[in-house]
Amino acid sequence: MDDDDIIRTDIEFAVADACWRHEVTRQLGTSLVEDVLTPPEMKGEPETALRLAYEERLRALQAWRRTRGLA
Repeated sequence: MDDDDIIRTDIEFAVADACWRHEVTRQLGTSLVEDVLTPPEMKGEPETALRLAYEERLRALQAWRRTRGLA
């Protein structure tokens, strides 16, 4: 992927994610938390490598959204 593809896909994802979250809030009356979307088996048990990786991914995703004004 070149830089243009990376930027384009970042924007496409951000817009699609924001639109979907807006609709979830409109339909359900509440904002959706990323944690709710992830099945427990994909989070791992506390203090495992899987849980630590999941939590780091979640922190990075939240920072990505905040940086773009989506959080």
